[in-house]
Amino acid sequence: MHKPQKIISILLCVLLCNGVLAQNEERFSEDSIETFSQPSGSVQVLKLKKSYVLGDGVTLQSSNGNINLTQSLQTVFSVNTPNKNFTAMSSAFNIARARLTIAANIFDKKISVIGRVNLPANYQSTTSGGRTFNTVLQEAFVEYRPNRNHALNIGLRADYIDSRETRIEGESIGFVNRSAVSGSFDAIFDYGIRYKGNYKLGGRHLLRPYASITTGDSRASLQKNFGGFKYGIRLDYLPFDKFSKAGEFYMDDLAREEKPKLVIGVVYSFNNGASSAVGTNGGRYIYGDVNQKSLLPDYKKLGIDYLFKYRGFFSMGSYVSTSATVPNGIAGEFKLNGQFTTYSITQTEAQTTNTVLSRLILGSGFNVQAGYLLPSDWAISGRYTTLKNDIISANFADYNKFYTLVATRYLSGHNLKVQAEIGFDELRAELKTATQVGNYYTQVMVTVQL
Repeated sequence: MHKPQKIISILLCVLLCNGVLAQNEERFSEDSIETFSQPSGSVQVLKLKKSYVLGDGVTLQSSNGNINLTQSLQTVFSVNTPNKNFTAMSSAFNIARARLTIAANIFDKKISVIGRVNLPANYQSTTSGGRTFNTVLQEAFVEYRPNRNHALNIGLRADYIDSRETRIEGESIGFVNRSAVSGSFDAIFDYGIRYKGNYKLGGRHLLRPYASITTGDSRASLQKNFGGFKYGIRLDYLPFDKFSKAGEFYMDDLAREEKPKLVIGVVYSFNNGASSAVGTNGGRYIYGDVNQKSLLPDYKKLGIDYLFKYRGFFSMGSYVSTSATVPNGIAGEFKLNGQFTTYSITQTEAQTTNTVLSRLILGSGFNVQAGYLLPSDWAISGRYTTLKNDIISANFADYNKFYTLVATRYLSGHNLKVQAEIGFDELRAELKTATQVGNYYTQVMVTVQL
């Protein structure tokens, strides 16, 4: 068989294996792939890693680097009822995630190329025409690491400047879903350039700064940047050295930390010209002056969060607050078809400001969760979350208190696990009725990573 045919056969084998790499900031850690003495640039044999376990994926290696393919699948069955007497129940079966990730490392792992798709793509955009974005593509970026303490990446990926929950992949969170705080305030994916660092302060103290300049439009920016740029910083402090086995990037303490481990973070972002409610659907709302020149509000977010682990116990919490400022001179808005509609001449500046603010996620949220991993690899965790709308804000907190309890059976870490969750989402007081006070639910999720 000629060399090109061999390469094609190898790639076909890789595609058929369909693996997924569970992402975290330690994704470029050393692996245990067999190496061979080959001329520079030659393609070597496709082999599974030594002592292959779920989640390792399949790796194609040459003398210049390697390519790893991994896949994850999460299936969810849920039952819900809005009534106190548990009537009017409904059920659903969903594919929460079906991800395929390709990660390549070259030049002694100084350069990495990452691409990931989520095949269910169940997000429905409310925009049309040119104001849409690719719902399948989640990440596509290149990262350069001159050494172990500094990294620079450019492209589309999950951002550093959202809550700590988004630093954890969906396959590795300790609950079926992230909290309502994350769901309300986190844009997650965006296109831009980012820096992350790691500094030792003496002893076991670590300081990790993160900085990013992104579009603020999420995946809509793959077609156009509708507003200005979004600037963000995160500063993480670890007083007791780094977590064992990348434990900073998953919830339950699977490493069973022998010494206390803690990370505390502060995050701030400024979106200079926001064109959607929270930065997830750029181009949704575009305003203009009398000359139809684009005018957009500035959107700011401030947060603080932590993660603590010790001997099977973990606790995580976050607080987020958002605000916005509206420029003067807005005379109308562009509809989704591009047509400019002028506001009524009787509309005051204050009314215009309120209209703009009413389309943004403005308010605050608090989330705290904790759990314990038993020696049998069963974990029990609980979560409490609250949301608060500003008086003038997009309506995101009809349900403003959330109570969640989950039991997880780890069969092979986060690569094979079963989770059973029950919860109650409480309605705001003014929305409660004699029979409806919130949503009661239970759901079961199975996670497999190859």
